[in-house]
Amino acid sequence: MFKKIRRILAGIAASALVLTSTGCGVGKNTAYALTIDGYQVKAGVYIYYSYSALSEAKAMAQKLDESIDQNDRDALEKVKLEGKDFLTWVKDKTTETCANHVAIIKHFDELGLSLTEEEQKEINAYIDSAWDAQDEMFEGNGIGRESLEEVITMSFKTEAVFNSYYGEGGSEGVTDDQLKDFYVDNHMRAKYIAMDLHDAEGNDLDDAAKKEITDMADDFLKRAKEAGKESEQAMLDEFTAMQSEYDEYVSSKAKEAVGDENSTEPTTEAATESTTETSAETTAVSSNSNSDAEAPTDVTSESSGREGEVTETTAPESNEEATTTTTNPYANETIINIVTTAQNSDSSEENKPTYTPSEKIYNWLLNDAKYGVPEIIEDESEETLYLIVKLDINNRINADDLWSENNVEGVRSSMFSEDFQKMLDEWASAYKIEKNEKAYKRYDPFDIKES
Repeated sequence: MFKKIRRILAGIAASALVLTSTGCGVGKNTAYALTIDGYQVKAGVYIYYSYSALSEAKAMAQKLDESIDQNDRDALEKVKLEGKDFLTWVKDKTTETCANHVAIIKHFDELGLSLTEEEQKEINAYIDSAWDAQDEMFEGNGIGRESLEEVITMSFKTEAVFNSYYGEGGSEGVTDDQLKDFYVDNHMRAKYIAMDLHDAEGNDLDDAAKKEITDMADDFLKRAKEAGKESEQAMLDEFTAMQSEYDEYVSSKAKEAVGDENSTEPTTEAATESTTETSAETTAVSSNSNSDAEAPTDVTSESSGREGEVTETTAPESNEEATTTTTNPYANETIINIVTTAQNSDSSEENKPTYTPSEKIYNWLLNDAKYGVPEIIEDESEETLYLIVKLDINNRINADDLWSENNVEGVRSSMFSEDFQKMLDEWASAYKIEKNEKAYKRYDPFDIKES
Protein backbone atom coordinates (compact mmCIF):
# COMPACT_ATOMS: atom_id res chain seq x y z
CA MET A 1 0.00 0.00 0.00
CA PHE A 2 2.43 2.57 1.17
CA LYS A 3 5.24 2.06 -1.28
CA LYS A 4 2.53 2.83 -3.78
CA ILE A 5 1.51 5.91 -1.78
CA ARG A 6 5.10 7.11 -2.03
CA ARG A 7 5.03 6.65 -5.78
CA ILE A 8 1.71 8.50 -6.02
CA LEU A 9 3.04 11.41 -4.01
CA ALA A 10 6.18 11.43 -6.10
CA GLY A 11 3.94 11.48 -9.16
CA ILE A 12 2.02 14.44 -7.78
CA ALA A 13 5.34 16.15 -7.20
CA ALA A 14 6.33 15.43 -10.76
CA SER A 15 3.04 16.89 -11.97
CA ALA A 16 3.60 19.93 -9.82
CA LEU A 17 6.94 20.40 -11.52
CA VAL A 18 5.16 21.42 -14.70
CA LEU A 19 2.75 23.82 -13.05
CA THR A 20 2.73 27.30 -14.43
CA SER A 21 3.76 30.00 -12.02
CA THR A 22 0.60 31.95 -11.25
CA GLY A 23 1.90 34.42 -8.74
CA CYS A 24 -0.11 32.94 -5.87
CA GLY A 25 2.74 33.18 -3.42
CA VAL A 26 1.94 32.99 0.27
CA GLY A 27 1.01 36.24 1.95
CA LYS A 28 1.41 37.29 5.56
CA ASN A 29 -2.27 36.77 6.46
CA THR A 30 -2.57 33.56 4.49
CA ALA A 31 0.60 31.70 5.49
CA TYR A 32 -1.64 29.10 7.15
CA ALA A 33 -4.77 27.89 5.38
CA LEU A 34 -6.51 26.35 8.38
CA THR A 35 -5.99 25.21 11.95
CA ILE A 36 -6.94 21.64 12.88
CA ASP A 37 -7.08 20.70 16.55
CA GLY A 38 -4.60 23.46 17.26
CA TYR A 39 -2.21 22.46 14.44
CA GLN A 40 -1.67 25.16 11.83
CA VAL A 41 -1.61 23.71 8.31
CA LYS A 42 0.82 25.56 6.07
CA ALA A 43 -0.62 27.21 2.99
CA GLY A 44 1.82 25.22 0.84
CA VAL A 45 0.51 21.94 2.23
CA TYR A 46 -3.06 23.06 1.56
CA ILE A 47 -2.19 24.10 -2.01
CA TYR A 48 -0.44 20.79 -2.65
CA TYR A 49 -3.46 18.78 -1.51
CA SER A 50 -5.74 21.18 -3.36
CA TYR A 51 -3.96 20.35 -6.60
CA SER A 52 -4.41 16.63 -5.87
CA ALA A 53 -8.13 17.10 -5.11
CA LEU A 54 -8.61 19.10 -8.30
CA SER A 55 -7.01 16.32 -10.35
CA GLU A 56 -9.28 13.75 -8.71
CA ALA A 57 -12.34 15.92 -9.32
CA LYS A 58 -11.46 16.35 -12.98
CA ALA A 59 -11.15 12.58 -13.36
CA MET A 60 -14.56 12.09 -11.74
CA ALA A 61 -16.08 14.72 -14.03
CA GLN A 62 -14.57 12.96 -17.04
CA LYS A 63 -16.25 9.71 -16.00
CA LEU A 64 -19.59 11.49 -15.83
CA ASP A 65 -19.04 13.19 -19.18
CA GLU A 66 -16.27 11.90 -21.43
CA SER A 67 -16.56 14.94 -23.71
CA ILE A 68 -15.85 17.48 -20.99
CA ASP A 69 -12.81 19.70 -21.45
CA GLN A 70 -10.73 19.43 -18.28
CA ASN A 71 -9.26 22.85 -18.95
CA ASP A 72 -12.68 24.50 -19.24
CA ARG A 73 -13.38 25.98 -15.83
CA ASP A 74 -16.91 27.05 -16.73
CA ALA A 75 -17.81 23.54 -17.87
CA LEU A 76 -16.28 21.91 -14.81
CA GLU A 77 -18.00 24.24 -12.38
CA LYS A 78 -21.36 23.10 -13.75
CA VAL A 79 -20.62 19.52 -12.76
CA LYS A 80 -22.07 18.11 -9.54
CA LEU A 81 -19.88 15.67 -7.64
CA GLU A 82 -21.55 13.60 -4.92
CA GLY A 83 -24.28 16.24 -4.68
CA LYS A 84 -21.86 19.16 -4.34
CA ASP A 85 -20.79 21.94 -6.66
CA PHE A 86 -17.48 21.09 -8.32
CA LEU A 87 -15.37 23.69 -6.51
CA THR A 88 -17.07 22.97 -3.18
CA TRP A 89 -16.21 19.29 -3.58
CA VAL A 90 -12.56 20.15 -4.29
CA LYS A 91 -12.25 22.41 -1.26
CA ASP A 92 -14.03 19.93 1.03
CA LYS A 93 -11.80 17.12 -0.22
CA THR A 94 -8.72 19.27 0.42
CA THR A 95 -9.93 20.02 3.95
CA GLU A 96 -10.54 16.33 4.62
CA THR A 97 -7.05 15.45 3.37
CA CYS A 98 -5.54 18.11 5.58
CA ALA A 99 -7.46 16.70 8.56
CA ASN A 100 -6.09 13.23 7.82
CA HIS A 101 -2.64 14.79 7.49
CA VAL A 102 -2.92 16.19 11.01
CA ALA A 103 -4.33 12.90 12.32
CA ILE A 104 -1.23 11.08 11.10
CA ILE A 105 1.10 13.67 12.62
CA LYS A 106 -0.58 13.43 16.01
CA HIS A 107 -0.88 9.63 16.13
CA PHE A 108 2.64 9.10 14.82
CA ASP A 109 3.88 11.05 17.85
CA GLU A 110 1.39 9.47 20.28
CA LEU A 111 2.48 5.98 19.23
CA GLY A 112 6.12 6.90 19.77
CA LEU A 113 7.05 6.06 16.19
CA SER A 114 10.10 7.25 14.30
CA LEU A 115 11.46 7.05 10.77
CA THR A 116 14.61 5.12 9.99
CA GLU A 117 17.75 6.74 8.67
CA GLU A 118 17.17 4.99 5.34
CA GLU A 119 13.62 6.36 5.10
CA GLN A 120 14.84 9.86 5.83
CA LYS A 121 17.41 9.53 3.05
CA GLU A 122 14.64 8.46 0.69
CA ILE A 123 12.55 11.46 1.68
CA ASN A 124 15.46 13.81 1.11
CA ALA A 125 16.12 12.27 -2.28
CA TYR A 126 12.51 12.90 -3.37
CA ILE A 127 12.65 16.50 -2.20
CA ASP A 128 16.08 17.31 -3.64
CA SER A 129 15.14 15.88 -7.02
CA ALA A 130 11.91 17.85 -7.22
CA TRP A 131 13.26 21.06 -5.78
CA ASP A 132 16.45 21.16 -7.81
CA ALA A 133 14.44 20.70 -10.99
CA GLN A 134 11.81 23.42 -10.49
CA ASP A 135 12.12 25.34 -7.24
CA GLU A 136 10.81 28.54 -8.85
CA MET A 137 7.69 26.78 -10.06
CA PHE A 138 6.94 25.40 -6.60
CA GLU A 139 7.51 28.73 -4.89
CA GLY A 140 5.59 30.58 -7.59
CA ASN A 141 2.56 28.45 -6.79
CA GLY A 142 2.92 28.92 -3.05
CA ILE A 143 4.48 25.54 -2.25
CA GLY A 144 7.62 26.04 -0.18
CA ARG A 145 10.31 23.45 0.38
CA GLU A 146 9.13 22.87 3.96
CA SER A 147 5.61 22.19 2.74
CA LEU A 148 6.85 19.77 0.11
CA GLU A 149 8.94 17.98 2.74
CA GLU A 150 5.97 17.76 5.09
CA VAL A 151 3.75 16.17 2.44
CA ILE A 152 6.33 13.63 1.31
CA THR A 153 7.24 12.77 4.91
CA MET A 154 3.55 12.21 5.58
CA SER A 155 3.44 9.18 3.27
CA PHE A 156 6.19 7.51 5.28
CA LYS A 157 4.52 8.36 8.57
CA THR A 158 1.23 7.01 7.24
CA GLU A 159 2.93 3.70 6.49
CA ALA A 160 4.39 3.60 9.99
CA VAL A 161 1.03 4.28 11.66
CA PHE A 162 -0.70 1.68 9.46
CA ASN A 163 1.91 -0.93 10.32
CA SER A 164 1.63 -0.18 14.02
CA TYR A 165 -1.94 -1.49 13.78
CA TYR A 166 -1.96 -3.96 10.89
CA GLY A 167 1.69 -4.77 10.22
CA GLU A 168 3.66 -7.72 11.52
CA GLY A 169 3.54 -7.52 15.30
CA GLY A 170 0.96 -4.71 15.13
CA SER A 171 -1.71 -4.11 17.77
CA GLU A 172 -4.46 -5.73 15.65
CA GLY A 173 -2.60 -9.04 15.72
CA VAL A 174 -2.81 -9.75 12.01
CA THR A 175 -1.33 -13.16 11.19
CA ASP A 176 0.32 -14.44 8.04
CA ASP A 177 -2.40 -17.10 7.77
CA GLN A 178 -5.09 -14.40 7.69
CA LEU A 179 -3.33 -12.66 4.83
CA LYS A 180 -2.89 -15.91 2.91
CA ASP A 181 -6.55 -16.84 3.37
CA PHE A 182 -7.60 -13.42 2.12
CA TYR A 183 -5.40 -13.70 -0.96
CA VAL A 184 -6.58 -17.23 -1.79
CA ASP A 185 -10.24 -16.26 -1.30
CA ASN A 186 -9.87 -13.34 -3.70
CA HIS A 187 -7.84 -14.88 -6.53
CA MET A 188 -7.98 -17.76 -9.00
CA ARG A 189 -5.17 -19.43 -10.87
CA ALA A 190 -5.55 -20.74 -14.42
CA LYS A 191 -3.69 -21.58 -17.61
CA TYR A 192 -5.34 -21.45 -21.00
CA ILE A 193 -4.89 -21.33 -24.74
CA ALA A 194 -7.33 -19.01 -26.54
CA MET A 195 -8.02 -20.25 -30.06
CA ASP A 196 -9.60 -17.54 -32.19
CA LEU A 197 -12.30 -18.54 -34.67
CA HIS A 198 -11.48 -15.57 -36.91
CA ASP A 199 -8.92 -15.19 -39.66
CA ALA A 200 -6.01 -12.76 -39.63
CA GLU A 201 -8.29 -9.95 -40.81
CA GLY A 202 -10.90 -10.59 -38.15
CA ASN A 203 -13.42 -12.33 -40.39
CA ASP A 204 -15.31 -15.45 -39.28
CA LEU A 205 -13.60 -18.65 -40.37
CA ASP A 206 -15.34 -20.79 -42.95
CA ASP A 207 -16.52 -24.26 -41.93
CA ALA A 208 -13.35 -26.00 -43.10
CA ALA A 209 -11.02 -23.63 -41.27
CA LYS A 210 -13.18 -23.75 -38.17
CA LYS A 211 -12.97 -27.55 -38.21
CA GLU A 212 -9.17 -27.30 -38.29
CA ILE A 213 -9.29 -25.27 -35.09
CA THR A 214 -11.80 -27.51 -33.33
CA ASP A 215 -9.83 -30.62 -34.32
CA MET A 216 -6.65 -28.99 -33.02
CA ALA A 217 -8.42 -28.12 -29.77
CA ASP A 218 -9.67 -31.71 -29.37
CA ASP A 219 -6.15 -33.02 -29.96
CA PHE A 220 -4.72 -30.52 -27.46
CA LEU A 221 -7.27 -31.62 -24.86
CA LYS A 222 -6.34 -35.27 -25.29
CA ARG A 223 -2.65 -34.42 -24.97
CA ALA A 224 -3.25 -32.32 -21.86
CA LYS A 225 -5.22 -35.10 -20.17
CA GLU A 226 -2.64 -37.70 -21.09
CA ALA A 227 0.20 -35.55 -19.72
CA GLY A 228 -1.86 -34.94 -16.58
CA LYS A 229 -1.76 -38.67 -15.82
CA GLU A 230 1.97 -38.27 -15.29
CA SER A 231 1.84 -35.08 -13.18
CA GLU A 232 0.32 -31.62 -13.08
CA GLN A 233 3.66 -30.09 -14.09
CA ALA A 234 3.83 -32.39 -17.12
CA MET A 235 0.39 -31.13 -18.13
CA LEU A 236 1.47 -27.50 -17.70
CA ASP A 237 4.58 -28.12 -19.78
CA GLU A 238 2.38 -29.67 -22.46
CA PHE A 239 0.19 -26.54 -22.37
CA THR A 240 3.29 -24.43 -23.03
CA ALA A 241 4.30 -26.65 -25.95
CA MET A 242 0.79 -26.56 -27.41
CA GLN A 243 0.68 -22.79 -27.09
CA SER A 244 3.82 -22.58 -29.24
CA GLU A 245 2.28 -24.94 -31.80
CA TYR A 246 -0.88 -22.87 -31.97
CA ASP A 247 1.09 -19.64 -32.35
CA GLU A 248 3.06 -21.17 -35.21
CA TYR A 249 -0.19 -22.30 -36.85
CA VAL A 250 -1.66 -18.80 -36.62
CA SER A 251 1.53 -17.29 -38.01
CA SER A 252 1.59 -19.68 -40.98
CA LYS A 253 -2.05 -18.97 -41.79
CA ALA A 254 -1.37 -15.23 -41.70
CA LYS A 255 1.56 -15.65 -44.10
CA GLU A 256 -0.57 -17.71 -46.43
CA ALA A 257 -3.15 -14.94 -46.45
CA VAL A 258 -0.63 -12.44 -47.78
CA GLY A 259 1.03 -14.87 -50.17
CA ASP A 260 4.35 -14.80 -48.37
CA GLU A 261 4.92 -18.49 -47.65
CA ASN A 262 8.68 -18.11 -48.02
CA SER A 263 8.96 -15.61 -45.17
CA THR A 264 10.90 -16.81 -42.16
CA GLU A 265 8.96 -14.65 -39.71
CA PRO A 266 5.43 -13.29 -39.28
CA THR A 267 4.99 -10.37 -41.67
CA THR A 268 1.58 -9.07 -40.73
CA GLU A 269 0.33 -7.13 -37.80
CA ALA A 270 -2.65 -9.46 -37.71
CA ALA A 271 -0.40 -12.43 -37.02
CA THR A 272 1.13 -10.62 -34.07
CA GLU A 273 -2.29 -9.64 -32.76
CA SER A 274 -3.54 -13.20 -32.94
CA THR A 275 -0.59 -14.42 -30.93
CA THR A 276 -0.94 -11.57 -28.47
CA GLU A 277 -4.52 -12.49 -27.65
CA THR A 278 -3.37 -15.75 -26.13
CA SER A 279 -0.43 -14.44 -24.17
CA ALA A 280 -0.31 -10.67 -23.78
CA GLU A 281 -2.79 -10.58 -20.94
CA THR A 282 -0.63 -12.95 -18.98
CA THR A 283 2.78 -11.55 -19.86
CA ALA A 284 2.37 -7.87 -20.57
CA VAL A 285 0.55 -6.95 -17.38
CA SER A 286 3.60 -7.49 -15.25
CA SER A 287 6.90 -9.22 -15.69
CA ASN A 288 7.64 -9.45 -12.00
CA SER A 289 5.71 -11.35 -9.37
CA ASN A 290 7.19 -9.01 -6.77
CA SER A 291 5.10 -6.08 -7.96
CA ASP A 292 2.65 -4.72 -5.41
CA ALA A 293 -0.56 -6.73 -5.16
CA GLU A 294 -3.58 -4.49 -5.13
CA ALA A 295 -7.14 -4.78 -3.87
CA PRO A 296 -9.32 -6.90 -6.16
CA THR A 297 -11.38 -4.00 -7.45
CA ASP A 298 -12.10 -5.68 -10.74
CA VAL A 299 -11.59 -8.97 -12.47
CA THR A 300 -8.24 -8.47 -14.11
CA SER A 301 -5.34 -10.69 -14.98
CA GLU A 302 -2.05 -10.63 -13.14
CA SER A 303 1.05 -12.30 -14.37
CA SER A 304 2.14 -15.53 -12.77
CA GLY A 305 5.47 -14.14 -11.65
CA ARG A 306 8.78 -14.10 -13.49
CA GLU A 307 6.70 -14.95 -16.55
CA GLY A 308 8.76 -16.50 -19.27
CA GLU A 309 11.95 -15.89 -17.32
CA VAL A 310 14.84 -17.92 -18.70
CA THR A 311 18.16 -18.35 -16.94
CA GLU A 312 21.02 -19.32 -19.19
CA THR A 313 24.58 -20.33 -18.32
CA THR A 314 27.16 -21.02 -20.96
CA ALA A 315 30.53 -22.75 -20.71
CA PRO A 316 32.84 -23.15 -23.72
CA GLU A 317 33.93 -26.72 -24.23
CA SER A 318 35.90 -28.17 -27.17
CA ASN A 319 35.37 -24.99 -29.20
CA GLU A 320 31.59 -25.28 -28.72
CA GLU A 321 29.23 -23.47 -26.36
CA ALA A 322 27.13 -25.67 -24.11
CA THR A 323 23.92 -23.97 -23.02
CA THR A 324 21.80 -24.90 -20.02
CA THR A 325 18.32 -23.40 -20.01
CA THR A 326 15.94 -23.30 -17.06
CA THR A 327 12.40 -22.14 -17.82
CA ASN A 328 9.79 -20.78 -15.47
CA PRO A 329 7.39 -23.64 -14.58
CA TYR A 330 4.50 -21.16 -14.35
CA ALA A 331 4.99 -19.43 -17.70
CA ASN A 332 1.79 -18.03 -19.23
CA GLU A 333 -0.29 -18.75 -16.16
CA THR A 334 -2.87 -16.18 -15.13
CA ILE A 335 -3.82 -15.00 -11.65
CA ILE A 336 -7.34 -13.57 -11.77
CA ASN A 337 -8.88 -11.27 -9.18
CA ILE A 338 -12.32 -12.37 -7.97
CA VAL A 339 -14.94 -9.67 -8.15
CA THR A 340 -16.65 -8.90 -4.84
CA THR A 341 -20.42 -9.02 -4.35
CA ALA A 342 -20.52 -5.24 -3.89
CA GLN A 343 -18.61 -4.65 -7.10
CA ASN A 344 -20.79 -7.09 -9.01
CA SER A 345 -23.96 -5.31 -7.83
CA ASP A 346 -22.69 -1.94 -9.02
CA SER A 347 -24.05 -1.72 -12.54
CA SER A 348 -22.79 1.78 -13.26
CA GLU A 349 -20.77 1.84 -16.46
CA GLU A 350 -17.64 3.33 -14.89
CA ASN A 351 -17.56 0.66 -12.16
CA LYS A 352 -18.54 -2.30 -14.34
CA PRO A 353 -15.96 -5.05 -13.84
CA THR A 354 -13.87 -6.33 -16.71
CA TYR A 355 -13.38 -10.07 -16.96
CA THR A 356 -10.25 -11.97 -17.91
CA PRO A 357 -10.17 -13.68 -20.28
CA SER A 358 -13.97 -13.26 -20.68
CA GLU A 359 -17.05 -13.24 -18.48
CA LYS A 360 -18.10 -16.76 -19.51
CA ILE A 361 -14.67 -18.21 -18.78
CA TYR A 362 -14.44 -16.32 -15.49
CA ASN A 363 -17.79 -17.70 -14.34
CA TRP A 364 -16.80 -21.22 -15.39
CA LEU A 365 -13.59 -20.97 -13.38
CA LEU A 366 -15.43 -19.58 -10.37
CA ASN A 367 -18.39 -21.95 -10.31
CA ASP A 368 -17.83 -25.11 -12.35
CA ALA A 369 -14.16 -25.85 -12.95
CA LYS A 370 -12.40 -28.69 -11.14
CA TYR A 371 -8.77 -28.33 -10.16
CA GLY A 372 -6.36 -29.93 -12.59
CA VAL A 373 -9.02 -31.05 -15.08
CA PRO A 374 -8.58 -29.36 -18.48
CA GLU A 375 -11.65 -28.54 -20.55
CA ILE A 376 -12.59 -26.92 -23.85
CA ILE A 377 -15.01 -24.02 -23.37
CA GLU A 378 -16.40 -22.09 -26.31
CA ASP A 379 -17.24 -18.44 -25.75
CA GLU A 380 -19.74 -17.69 -28.51
CA SER A 381 -19.72 -13.97 -27.75
CA GLU A 382 -16.01 -13.82 -28.63
CA GLU A 383 -15.99 -16.60 -31.22
CA THR A 384 -13.12 -18.19 -29.29
CA LEU A 385 -12.34 -21.69 -28.07
CA TYR A 386 -10.50 -21.93 -24.77
CA LEU A 387 -8.47 -24.93 -23.71
CA ILE A 388 -8.27 -24.11 -20.03
CA VAL A 389 -7.43 -25.65 -16.68
CA LYS A 390 -8.01 -24.27 -13.19
CA LEU A 391 -5.12 -24.74 -10.78
CA ASP A 392 -4.76 -24.63 -7.02
CA ILE A 393 -3.36 -21.23 -6.10
CA ASN A 394 -2.23 -22.57 -2.71
CA ASN A 395 0.58 -24.41 -4.47
CA ARG A 396 2.20 -21.08 -5.34
CA ILE A 397 1.92 -19.39 -1.95
CA ASN A 398 5.60 -19.31 -1.04
CA ALA A 399 8.24 -16.63 -0.57
CA ASP A 400 9.93 -17.35 -3.90
CA ASP A 401 6.70 -16.95 -5.85
CA LEU A 402 3.35 -15.29 -5.07
CA TRP A 403 4.15 -14.74 -1.41
CA SER A 404 7.04 -12.34 -1.93
CA GLU A 405 7.55 -9.50 0.53
CA ASN A 406 6.06 -6.91 -1.83
CA ASN A 407 2.98 -9.01 -2.55
CA VAL A 408 2.42 -9.65 1.15
CA GLU A 409 2.52 -5.90 1.69
CA GLY A 410 0.01 -5.45 -1.12
CA VAL A 411 -2.33 -8.07 0.34
CA ARG A 412 -2.10 -6.39 3.75
CA SER A 413 -3.10 -3.12 2.12
CA SER A 414 -5.97 -4.73 0.22
CA MET A 415 -7.28 -6.31 3.37
CA PHE A 416 -7.01 -3.40 5.79
CA SER A 417 -6.69 -0.09 3.92
CA GLU A 418 -10.44 0.52 4.11
CA ASP A 419 -10.47 -0.13 7.86
CA PHE A 420 -7.48 2.15 8.28
CA GLN A 421 -9.15 4.94 6.30
CA LYS A 422 -12.24 4.67 8.50
CA MET A 423 -9.98 4.95 11.53
CA LEU A 424 -8.33 8.06 10.07
CA ASP A 425 -11.71 9.60 9.32
CA GLU A 426 -12.86 8.95 12.88
CA TRP A 427 -9.77 10.65 14.28
CA ALA A 428 -10.16 13.58 11.93
CA SER A 429 -13.87 14.01 12.58
CA ALA A 430 -13.17 14.66 16.25
CA TYR A 431 -10.97 17.65 15.46
CA LYS A 432 -12.05 21.26 15.57
CA ILE A 433 -11.35 22.84 12.17
CA GLU A 434 -10.90 26.58 11.82
CA LYS A 435 -10.60 27.73 8.22
CA ASN A 436 -8.69 30.83 7.24
CA GLU A 437 -11.35 32.17 4.87
CA LYS A 438 -8.87 34.59 3.32
CA ALA A 439 -6.60 31.69 2.42
CA TYR A 440 -9.49 29.58 1.07
CA LYS A 441 -10.53 32.46 -1.13
CA ARG A 442 -7.01 33.29 -2.24
CA TYR A 443 -5.80 29.78 -3.04
CA ASP A 444 -8.22 28.93 -5.78
CA PRO A 445 -7.21 25.52 -7.18
CA PHE A 446 -7.99 26.74 -10.69
CA ASP A 447 -5.17 29.24 -10.34
CA ILE A 448 -2.75 26.33 -10.55
CA LYS A 449 -2.50 25.95 -14.30
CA GLU A 450 -1.00 22.95 -16.06
CA SER A 451 1.45 23.98 -18.72
